[in-house]
Amino acid sequence: MNTELNYFLQTTSNGISLGSMYSMIAVGYSMVYSLLYQVNFAHGDLYVFGTFIAFSFISMALPLPVAILAAGLLTALIGMTIERTVYRPVRYANRIVPMISALGAALVLRTAAQIIWGPEAIAFPQFLPGGSFNLGGFTLFHKNIIVLLFATALVVGLTWIMNHTKFGRATQCIVENMEAAQLMGIPLNKIIPLVYGLGGFFGVIGGIMYSGYYGVISIDMGIWGTVKAWAAAMLGGVGNFYGAFLGGLILGVSETFAGAYISSAAKEALGYIVIVLVLVFRPNGLLGKKKVVKV
Repeated sequence: MNTELNYFLQTTSNGISLGSMYSMIAVGYSMVYSLLYQVNFAHGDLYVFGTFIAFSFISMALPLPVAILAAGLLTALIGMTIERTVYRPVRYANRIVPMISALGAALVLRTAAQIIWGPEAIAFPQFLPGGSFNLGGFTLFHKNIIVLLFATALVVGLTWIMNHTKFGRATQCIVENMEAAQLMGIPLNKIIPLVYGLGGFFGVIGGIMYSGYYGVISIDMGIWGTVKAWAAAMLGGVGNFYGAFLGGLILGVSETFAGAYISSAAKEALGYIVIVLVLVFRPNGLLGKKKVVKV
């Protein structure tokens, strides 16, 4: 296999891995956004806080699966607490009010993380396997395969939950029409906190995978995570988990190719140029559907 083709395939593999991690964070964001159509500024700092919790558990020598599950559950609990104290009191207020409340929650989480773990980047245990195998001269790393399979399994599992469980069907009713769902007896104050909790759980799983892949965690990943999650969700289509997965892949591959073939400075720009071009022709995203308001 010639060098150019090998480099192209390696870049594609790395881009898919990065996009898979974006998609896991984006799915958690998309859950909350599709419910209330409000930008959740606290999502990035929430998943980073949960990733720091996982770091602490791993440092305490807890088994990796236990550390990840415990961090995910604690993050879900924090997400539910944020919904109860920050979002619920302003649920029916002007759209700008919940956004300001979310910014406040994000600052609280970021400040708490800085106090507990410090402001500097920290080396995160690289728990993903480091092996690889050769395919005709192309080296495929085991961790790239695992990240993609894990992201796919999470998206498929979440989609199944939303389509085949009482909780999922109730959530879809709330997304369709919150007032009508409440009139039909769906308990908003039980379902909505669970959505926030599940969104935080999926977000922290993506954060753990990202930190484990690159071996680093930092406070600055919070604002980065919010922007990437929003971008991937918009690109794929709000409320569509397969769309968020696809949007994350496209964003990750675009950035990786820009960094590999143009320059590192163009890496961020090209990803958002792709998003703008897609939304010009598909305003609701690649797999999104226009929300129809019946009167």
